[in-house]
Amino acid sequence: MGELSNQTAVITGGGTGIGFAIAERFHREGAFVVLSGRRAEVLQEAARRISLAAERVAIVDADVTDEQQVARLIEQAASNTGRIDILVNNAGPMRVHKAPEDTSLEEFRQAIDTNIVGAFLCAREAGKLMIRQKSGRIINMSSMSGSIVNRYVHGGSYEISKAGMNMLTKTLAVEWAKHGIRVNAIAPGYYATKPNEAYFAAHPEAAHQILELIPTGKFGALDELARLAVLLASPNTDYMTGSILTIDGGYTVW
Repeated sequence: MGELSNQTAVITGGGTGIGFAIAERFHREGAFVVLSGRRAEVLQEAARRISLAAERVAIVDADVTDEQQVARLIEQAASNTGRIDILVNNAGPMRVHKAPEDTSLEEFRQAIDTNIVGAFLCAREAGKLMIRQKSGRIINMSSMSGSIVNRYVHGGSYEISKAGMNMLTKTLAVEWAKHGIRVNAIAPGYYATKPNEAYFAAHPEAAHQILELIPTGKFGALDELARLAVLLASPNTDYMTGSILTIDGGYTVW
C-alpha cells in the first residue's frame, strides 16, 4: 500500500482528465476512491480502468451545483467505509471563450456555480462529517487563472470563479483548522488534458504563443498534479493549510 492506506477519498469530476489522474493515483496509494460526476457511464468506465475487480472504488453520479445531489453524494460516499478522509473539489466547466460583452448570464454562471457554489456545497457536506471525525483533508482544484488574467484567451467568469475558490480555500482553512481539517488548493497552469490537446492541435499558433510564456517550455503532465495531490492529502503536510500551490512551469513568474 502507500501514503493513503485506509483513507477514503471523494473526487468530483473524477471520471476524466485531472480528476481521473488524481483518483487513479490515490487508489495506487491505497485509498478507497469514490468517483463523482454527472455522467454515470463515464464514471463506470473510469472505475473499471482503476480496478477491474471494483476493489476500493465506487461511483456516485451527482451535479455539484445541486444541493440535494451533493448531500446524497457525501452520504453515499461515506456509506462505503463509514468516513470521508479526503475531498478533492475538481469538478469544473470548460472556459467560455467569449469576450465579456458577448457572454450571456447563463454562460457566466456556469463557471461561478460549479467552481464556487459547487465547491462550497461539497466542502460543507463533507466538512460536517470531518468535524465529527476531527480530521480531514480538502483539496480545491483552482488555477493560476485565480491570480492572473490569461493572455490570448477570453473568459472572465473563469478567472473570477477560480479567484473565489482561492478565497473559499483560505476561509475554510481558518474556520476548520481547530477541527483537524486542512484545506489547500492546487493552481495548475497549462496541462496536457484532452480538451487542451484538441484545442492546440486545431490552433497550433496558439500553442506556440502560450509555450513562449512558459519558462520550462512545455505543458505539464497530469501525473505530476496527481502526485502533488497525494502530498496534500497525506500527513506529510499537516502543518499546511490555506495555501494555494501554483504549479505552472513558471508562467506566472513573468
